[in-house]
Amino acid sequence: MVNPGWQRLKHFGRSCADHATGSLIEDKGREKLKADSTRQCNFARGTLREAAKLSMLSFLHMIKHYWGLAINHTIQGCVSSGWLETSAYTFPWSLKGLRMIILLACIAVLCGLLYGYNEGVIAGAYEPIKAEFEFSAYWGGLLVASLSIGGLIGAYLSAYLSDKFGRRSTVIIAALFFITGAVLSSVAQDLFILTFARSLIGMGIGLSSMAGPQYVSEIAPRKIRGRMLGAFQFMISFGVLIGYLSNLITLDLGYSAEAINRWQFMFLLSAIPAAFLLFGIWSAPESPRWLVMAKRSAEAEAVFEKIEPTRSVAWVKGNVKRIEEDLAEVADQKGGWLDLINPRNRPITSFCVFTFLFQQLSGINAVILYAPELFGDLGFSEEASRLSATVGLGAALALAAAASLLLIDRVGRRPLMVYGLPACALSQFLIVGGFLMGDGIGTALSVSGLCLYVISYSLSMGPLPWVYMSEVFPNYLRAKGMVVAVTVNWVFTFLVVFGFPKLNQLFTITEIFLFFAICCCIGTVYAIRRAPETKGVSLEDIYELFHKGGSKTAEGPVAGE
Repeated sequence: MVNPGWQRLKHFGRSCADHATGSLIEDKGREKLKADSTRQCNFARGTLREAAKLSMLSFLHMIKHYWGLAINHTIQGCVSSGWLETSAYTFPWSLKGLRMIILLACIAVLCGLLYGYNEGVIAGAYEPIKAEFEFSAYWGGLLVASLSIGGLIGAYLSAYLSDKFGRRSTVIIAALFFITGAVLSSVAQDLFILTFARSLIGMGIGLSSMAGPQYVSEIAPRKIRGRMLGAFQFMISFGVLIGYLSNLITLDLGYSAEAINRWQFMFLLSAIPAAFLLFGIWSAPESPRWLVMAKRSAEAEAVFEKIEPTRSVAWVKGNVKRIEEDLAEVADQKGGWLDLINPRNRPITSFCVFTFLFQQLSGINAVILYAPELFGDLGFSEEASRLSATVGLGAALALAAAASLLLIDRVGRRPLMVYGLPACALSQFLIVGGFLMGDGIGTALSVSGLCLYVISYSLSMGPLPWVYMSEVFPNYLRAKGMVVAVTVNWVFTFLVVFGFPKLNQLFTITEIFLFFAICCCIGTVYAIRRAPETKGVSLEDIYELFHKGGSKTAEGPVAGE
């Protein structure tokens, strides 16, 4: 007989066991459910992340797609307008290559802007400075001409620095000169410090006007090389306009404000583009041709890959090899100053010298620097009216320089020079005729002649000497050759700027402009006989134009082909 107590205990034990087992099963079920839930949540979160990622990628792809279309349409529009040539590029344009081209363009234009602004701003700053310091005519001429003196020193420094340390490093030094000179001009309290500060700015101009075009000519694709170099001259003209505008805008600030004088403020403004130039050139690569000259061919190949990333490795290596071969041909030359006048290089040197000579003898600096005085002679009595007319003249100068960017690689260098010089002569004859006729119709004729002159100059003799100078010299002599050519520019700029007030006392304005017109006529004859066409010709082939005559097309791989 079974003990009822034992039965009850056994039943209770079985119930506890069943309960424990059920609880265990339930706990396991809950754990499983929790694990399943966690997996599902993780899956859901992952799905959301993937969906967001795919959506972002789709959005970025869409932006890239439409950005590419925009770039394509922009470039196609430039092609249809003549700005670019379809054969020179692969569509769609590589964004990396586009950024590099934009950077190079910015460097060129900032060098020109600083040149033009510091040259043009003195036209309106001269009277406030004279009112404050009350200096003699000698000191006044020295103050204005100090820019030319510094420019000449800077040009000769550039010949050494650009060959020794590179084109890029020389532009960096130029930017530092610009910033130092601008800041020092803004705090100058006597005429000596101001003249010294203007000389520092002139040194910056001398360095950048040499190394800037040289750097751009050696690194820019040849199909747009002329436009890139023309952009330098365009920004000189635009900088002159900005200088005139700053004169007009600050006219009501007074000559002696409490914090800063009017003329000090105008000089200080040039530090802003100088800072941008320093930042831009710091981010840019070195000239590949200088790198090859410095026995750093591997770095030169890397630069070519940056400039045109869509090109093949064979094209890049062929480019560098061709530059090495060009340098090997002149390995027996020492690359000294006397090499510029040997029979091989004398035609090139003389052409660049005469081109700059006729540029300065066309009278452009007399017009730019003394425009307010010229308009005063024409009957514009008040300072505001003279400055307003000067701004109009600067606007014509800048607009024509912009037009030259579209023509220089489309029409060519030679036609612009051959037809531009006689146009300058004709406009100066109009100026002379207007002065002889007097007020009324004579004034209108002279003003029209001045506008026609700056337009003709900007389309021809403004950019062409800088373009030719940067192209025609061989690689190993380019720095020194450009110095010799620019020396003519700075010497005659100094003579015109320093001597024009005295010449105006010794001769009438009609006799001075008649002399400039005759010089333009002589320059026309020289251009017809000597000016080559370098449009589309590689730097390594331009030498042949001065020895075999005629035009030729570059052969083989070249930068930007």
